Amino acid sequence: MKTNQARKKELLGSATAPRRHNLDRRASKIADEAKNKSNDELLTTKQLAEWFGVSEQWLEIGRGKNYGPKFIHLAPKVVRYRRGDCLAWLERRTFACTTEYPPVVRAQVDA
Repeated sequence: MKTNQARKKELLGSATAPRRHNLDRRASKIADEAKNKSNDELLTTKQLAEWFGVSEQWLEIGRGKNYGPKFIHLAPKVVRYRRGDCLAWLERRTFACTTEYPPVVRAQVDA
């Protein structure tokens, strides 16, 4: 009998797949808050964390593990997020029900 960890590894292979996060439930509400703002605005990690309602650490880990919105690396210790990229990332994570999840994400939720 395989453990949950072994099943996840088998499903995901070596690539890191998008995962379901708690902010998925709030994705459309978060996106609505930015309707009247410029998509080209650059946000700091702190600003984005406050907007999404997640920790700065969650975003920093996401950059290293290839999840989260696209970011811009301006200098060795300067990272910014374009508001439009963040909204697009949220839009990709907005679902009406769990059957709409991509197959890999659905398998993780069912496990």
